[in-house]
Amino acid sequence: MKKVLFVDDEPQLLDGLRRLLRPHRKDWYMRFAASGEAALAVMEHADIDVVVTDMRMPGMDGASLLTRVHQRYPNVMRIVLSGHFDVEAGLRAVPVAHQFLMKPCDPGKLKAAIECSSQLNNFLPDEDTRRVISAIGSLPSPPSTCFRLIQAMNDPDSSLSTIGDIVDGDVALSAKVLQLVNSAFFSLPHTVTDVAPALAVIGIDVLKQLVLSTAILRQFHPRRPIQSFSVDEFELHARTSAQIASQLPAEGDAVSLRVMTALLHDVGKLVLATYLSRKFDQACRISRSEKCPLYLAEREVFGTSHAEVGAHLLNLWGLPHAAVDAIAAHHRPAPAPATAGIGDGLDLMAVVHISSALAHDCFAHTDITTPLSHVDNDYLCRLGVARQMESWRAAARHAARVSQ
Repeated sequence: MKKVLFVDDEPQLLDGLRRLLRPHRKDWYMRFAASGEAALAVMEHADIDVVVTDMRMPGMDGASLLTRVHQRYPNVMRIVLSGHFDVEAGLRAVPVAHQFLMKPCDPGKLKAAIECSSQLNNFLPDEDTRRVISAIGSLPSPPSTCFRLIQAMNDPDSSLSTIGDIVDGDVALSAKVLQLVNSAFFSLPHTVTDVAPALAVIGIDVLKQLVLSTAILRQFHPRRPIQSFSVDEFELHARTSAQIASQLPAEGDAVSLRVMTALLHDVGKLVLATYLSRKFDQACRISRSEKCPLYLAEREVFGTSHAEVGAHLLNLWGLPHAAVDAIAAHHRPAPAPATAGIGDGLDLMAVVHISSALAHDCFAHTDITTPLSHVDNDYLCRLGVARQMESWRAAARHAARVSQ
């Protein structure tokens, strides 16, 4: 049974939550606290899985509470539920909050946010790994990105488009910007899956504070060199995958969703490289010496892979479930129906699996007649797209050469 602690300084709101969530008493063990100090006292004597807190409270506010919870209980999921957004307090909460919800909150949304913390736990059998993932507030970004961003934001002639191009080229910062803009603080009627409109919502000043407050440069870049892993090559693969994803015949018109998902599909590598660098280095060595895919070597070392790790983190951040599912399974996609064909287009899981494989091929230094690696051929046959792969492969290689 999931143990949830709700924190708010207004007794009427706590009473309202008790009534609202009464139907979930069989699913959740619920505790209620009227202050940050009271919440920490509860946590000293009870195992808590999720903390849901208001932001504006006398004494210890929500951002301060979540900071202490993050430090003392890093495996606890942290959710802000607030009716007011103060930029300064909100930015203090960004590095330590997994999700943001706005009062009054629909019970279904609140339930989904609380339950998402356990949806992907089966992908993470190692408790130490799960604890590290839950403790993360920001993903690492290359130092060059931070430097270029700060320069651009301090230049009065820099346009939003210029800054958007810099952010768009950085997987980690893109993820953080999308997490913030899709939070309830901005009350958007739909999910934003593209960086450019996200920046239009956030604005340059908030973006600048976000970059500085999360201290990406100082805290989240891998602290030691890792054999066979390059952040630059990682970024190149991510951008190439996103470019290919935008060109594949896909279901619906949500180009930005498949581009975002392809851009973030390997983000778990950054997590492992930064927070579990020695084990990740070991996995890279195994992959190179045994000439096996990195995700298989990671399973040998961690019991899971970067695909599930990245999906788990992005699920906590509240990214669309379709994107999370596609990222989790991009190496081993769910079996396609035998009757599947491209018809109206590939689904998101197929787009990410294929675009990643084609991106690997673009820089494999092999002849185009060499069998394509990093792809599940049985899956492609069941989708009915095996024959199209040859033309997609040639187009991807041509596009990669032109962009270099």
